[in-house]
Amino acid sequence: MPASRKSGKVFYTLRPSREGLPPFSDIKLPGGTIIRRVDEAIHRKALSNAAKALKERLDR
Repeated sequence: MPASRKSGKVFYTLRPSREGLPPFSDIKLPGGTIIRRVDEAIHRKALSNAAKALKERLDR
């Protein structure tokens, strides 16, 4: 992979749900580190969907 496409670490933080804000936002720090702020409601929904998918897969 070319050096220009390499990314550093990505850290996730949860933020309270607020109407009118995007579901997530990125803060890029020097050195390639990214802090991604994720809406709590979106995070909970994603966890729920992942749990359902895993349960369906294990029930087969």
